[in-house]
Amino acid sequence: MKNKVTLLAFTMLAVIINAQVGVNTTNPQGVLHVDGKSSTATTNPTTGTPTAVQGSDDFVVTSSGSVGIGTSSPNPSAILELNVENGSKKGFLGPRVALTSYTDAATILSPASGLLVYNLGTEATFSYVGYVFWNGSEWRTLSGASLAPGIIGSITCNNAGLSPTSYITGTPYSGTLSIPYTGGNGGIYGAQTIGPVNGLTATLSAGNFVVGSGTLYYSVTGTPTVTSPTTTTFNIVVGGQTCSAIVGTGDDVKAGELVYYKANDISASIGSGGSDATTASNWLSANVDSSHSLPVIGGKLRLDGYFTGPANGAAGTVSFNPRLVNVSSSPVKFWFAALTNVDRFNGANIVLAPTGSGTTVSGGGGWVNLDNGIYSNYGSNGVTGSPSVSITNPGTANQEVLTMDINLDDKWYRVYYFINIDNNDTTTTSDDIRRLYLSVQRLY
Repeated sequence: MKNKVTLLAFTMLAVIINAQVGVNTTNPQGVLHVDGKSSTATTNPTTGTPTAVQGSDDFVVTSSGSVGIGTSSPNPSAILELNVENGSKKGFLGPRVALTSYTDAATILSPASGLLVYNLGTEATFSYVGYVFWNGSEWRTLSGASLAPGIIGSITCNNAGLSPTSYITGTPYSGTLSIPYTGGNGGIYGAQTIGPVNGLTATLSAGNFVVGSGTLYYSVTGTPTVTSPTTTTFNIVVGGQTCSAIVGTGDDVKAGELVYYKANDISASIGSGGSDATTASNWLSANVDSSHSLPVIGGKLRLDGYFTGPANGAAGTVSFNPRLVNVSSSPVKFWFAALTNVDRFNGANIVLAPTGSGTTVSGGGGWVNLDNGIYSNYGSNGVTGSPSVSITNPGTANQEVLTMDINLDDKWYRVYYFINIDNNDTTTTSDDIRRLYLSVQRLY
């Protein structure tokens, strides 16, 4: 009798070991199979394999260890498959916690690498809201971005760019302000709203600095109360750095950029009154057409000049004076140092009056001479029909070139003026013409 009981016990154990348990189903598809029976359409058949719809309310544990929810046949490559394709559309709700910092390892004690939670962001010390995972030393976003406080080494507001570059009073504006930075640590920065300034508001969405050098992009919108080149200044405070982004000058030279300009031909006979005269018709700007409009630095200072006398005199005639003219509606302060092959001038903390302040220059205000007069004349007056065999002692008074460094709104420009007289290959002076060349380079 004892032997029979023992045999029966072993037989029952074998059945238990190999059994499949079904709840609400007599046709289990795994070691454990629960049929939700949420409707007649989803009730499993007594034989065979349930359809996808029939398995949409099921819970299954297969012999290989896969778990399926919403399916009776979880993918064997998945440890867990959540399937809502054929049943009720529901989402996954992970564990929700209120972490105190991006390195908090106490709220969830000793979190395992890869642990996933949803941070509520209710702690003042850590306001990030969203799913985060533990990478072994800190919590990170699902994209892998750092949640450390963002820090940058420097921000370069003097190379800020606004696109479109200009705005008009009363006309709604929408554009982008870009500001380069260096030394980013990959950490987060919060959303910002700056303004309105001159009717414009700059908005920065929350995000992460890149590691190293990158660019911040602010959305700029509003209805301007001023018109370019009148500037707008946004005071930037981000990542432990501060600066002032001055924009709205219109088209300007970018850092490292070199631009070129050549005026249309101008008669050599124009000019009178000396170096400080302001006769309207003798300004360089009065003798170029709209297609050759003179360059404007920083939207404020026009590279202009004045013809102090006719240029068809003998070698050594001074007939041109380079000038800077304020074309903005506000006073402008700047610094400059000008050097020619004959002389040098400079000035610090110079302030020029705004437009409409009594000067006779068209479309401008205060102005400053960059030199006491440039040698600009017909010089040697040679013609190609009778070239010189040798020239042993070239003079310095035939043509003079001016190089100027100027600092305006924390930007460093280098400007080259070169004006020459073309005698049109004749020795008469009536057909002489002036040609002006300019180049502007942004050094900082």
